Amino acid sequence: MTAADILITNARILTMDGARPRAEALAITGNRITRIGSRDDIAGLKAKHTRVIDAQMKTVMPGIIEGHVHLFGGSVELDTLMLNGIMGFDAIADSVSQYRKTRPKDPVLLATGIIHEAFGEPITRQLLDRIVADIPFIVGCFDHHTMWANTKALEAAGIMRGRDLPVGNEIVLDGNGLATGELREPAAYMLVQALTPTGGREWLGMTTGENPNPPATAAQRATDIAFFKQGIAYAASLGITSMHNMDGNWYQLELLQEMLDRGELNARVEIPFHQKSYFELSRVDEAVDMRAKYNGDMLHCHRVKIFIDGVLETLTALMIDDYPGHPGNKGAPLFTAADFDALVTRADRHGFQISTHAIGDGAIRRTLDGYAAAQKANGRRDSRHRIEHIELIDPADIPRLKELGVIASLQPVSAPTVPGNPLEPILTRVGDKLPYAYAWQLLREAGAVVAFSSDWPVAPLNPFQGIQAALTAKPLRADCRPQAQTLMDTLKSFTADGAYMEFMEDRKGMLKEGYLADVIVLDADLDATAPDRIGTVLPVTTICDGRVTFER
Repeated sequence: MTAADILITNARILTMDGARPRAEALAITGNRITRIGSRDDIAGLKAKHTRVIDAQMKTVMPGIIEGHVHLFGGSVELDTLMLNGIMGFDAIADSVSQYRKTRPKDPVLLATGIIHEAFGEPITRQLLDRIVADIPFIVGCFDHHTMWANTKALEAAGIMRGRDLPVGNEIVLDGNGLATGELREPAAYMLVQALTPTGGREWLGMTTGENPNPPATAAQRATDIAFFKQGIAYAASLGITSMHNMDGNWYQLELLQEMLDRGELNARVEIPFHQKSYFELSRVDEAVDMRAKYNGDMLHCHRVKIFIDGVLETLTALMIDDYPGHPGNKGAPLFTAADFDALVTRADRHGFQISTHAIGDGAIRRTLDGYAAAQKANGRRDSRHRIEHIELIDPADIPRLKELGVIASLQPVSAPTVPGNPLEPILTRVGDKLPYAYAWQLLREAGAVVAFSSDWPVAPLNPFQGIQAALTAKPLRADCRPQAQTLMDTLKSFTADGAYMEFMEDRKGMLKEGYLADVIVLDADLDATAPDRIGTVLPVTTICDGRVTFER
């Protein structure tokens, strides 16, 4: 056998391969795993050029497959003021003041990561003016469904008296017809995002699905590629070797292809075609051209992304019944049932996988009904359609995921079941249906494939925080079943099931001879690490496609 380029030895290898779940050494040649087994099995593969990594009896596992991220937006936000976890006017104002001292010439101040309740009172432009009044000041909610802007930003964007927007998007106005500062959903908040140095290009893949208009200049493209590199390097430092992006346009694919052509793409990235609710139905056919052009192991498009509802916090997630305390309000669906059925049937006919953002139990049902309609119209195939989030599901719909072959794409790290995460307003929004909220284990026991991810930058990207969250989740109420996961189920949901979710289980997601060499070496033995300490585990080496992409 050809000598190895990299040998990893003295390891506690978790392969995620049911036929050989554990090993102590492996060999990498080129971009493939060429031998896995005992130390003796690889002993003869060392040559002068071979790099030997001593894992020091710590865990070695497949690279993390991050199944739900917004890579471009998250990459840019690494360079913005993060307000995650900061509460109260004085603390937030102090954080803003300290940040401005480091960037005194910035013409616009952008902060993100805040929660609706951060100030203990409604967030308004007048409240933000008390913190920053001389330049536009924009604050993004952690969930990226709401932003708030001060008076300067609203005036600069020309929206102090509102503007007509697509259904489900809103510039909230007061009794005098003036903007309060709250901007709900992308068509509203992109109007102030346009004031930022990137002009909001990082969010076009989610908010409009379109390319920059006018087209980005050479200098802007270079800036955006630099952001992508920064974000991918950060992901590699966390052991991530593959990412499923949740927003897409041709522009992102072009930038990533440019990086790939230069040998600078240090993670596998999958970009979908994003079909907006106001697009003509025929627009989904563009995805066929995307797939034809981008179909490699490092960069590909094989999926259509759809939003069907909003979020629980703002009462925009679609519910079967009225929200508790809000008679007549079942949320804000972005598609009628008929329009959704027509869209997914057309995308399915092209052979695409479909992933649908669906949070409320009404949205889950409408999504499953749409997938069933596509199956009836086009015939049953191995479609592996996905539902993203599933924060609340009606018990009657739980078995339908397995029946329809639908994958549950879930994000444990931000759930209210996780110790330290806020319980409100989720408990109030869900009410008596809490036993079926964040029901990870119920879905798993019903036979659904469960894949875990983060939704970065909505939540922290670190997968080991996500693993800890899945292991340590607590029931939301006494009548709720525990949803905490086992270690091996959780690791599989971050690796092998992520590969299955993108039809690549034949070549990644496991450490197996012949598979792509996506491997991480950790600084701890996961089997011996307490569940509430796994969030502190870090990779010491990340290998993607046979190349070392990170060393601590």
